[in-house]
Amino acid sequence: MAIIAALLGVVAVAASITVPAYVFPAAAQMPARADVIYVIGPPTAGRIALAEQLRSDGVADDILISVPTDGEQSAAKLAACQRAYVSCVHPEPFTTAGEMSAMNERYDASARAIVITFTPHVSRTRFIAGRCADAQVTVAAVPTSLDLGQWIYQFAYQTGGFAKALIVGCP
Repeated sequence: MAIIAALLGVVAVAASITVPAYVFPAAAQMPARADVIYVIGPPTAGRIALAEQLRSDGVADDILISVPTDGEQSAAKLAACQRAYVSCVHPEPFTTAGEMSAMNERYDASARAIVITFTPHVSRTRFIAGRCADAQVTVAAVPTSLDLGQWIYQFAYQTGGFAKALIVGCP
């Protein structure tokens, strides 16, 4: 019985930390202007639509999109990559830290960037951007609808990603 109580306690503590971070991350104040809107992988239709909307609203002129080297979301096949104001890059490594490094190659510490991801990834993106990005980063999320199994997967994946970020650091 004591083991079950201890396990429940561990689960309760873990949930009290991860639920706010992954399900209800604090909303950031969107800057009136930015130098770039950066869609980090994968470049889903929702993320690209939010980037286009922010650009249309006059928040930034440039959009940067992180893409894989091949497949349907590659620069060669992604329609957004053909627009004059969009730059598509494949970061090395193809990780959140690698994406921050790719941004650093184009934008310095005086730049402001809006980074677009999805809800479970917001807190980890902020953490990695705080450690690895030269630019001032605001992280925005597209609306996210996941089923229970997807949320469980994201809890495990994002927690592993935090651990990796603590150990590996920035490229």
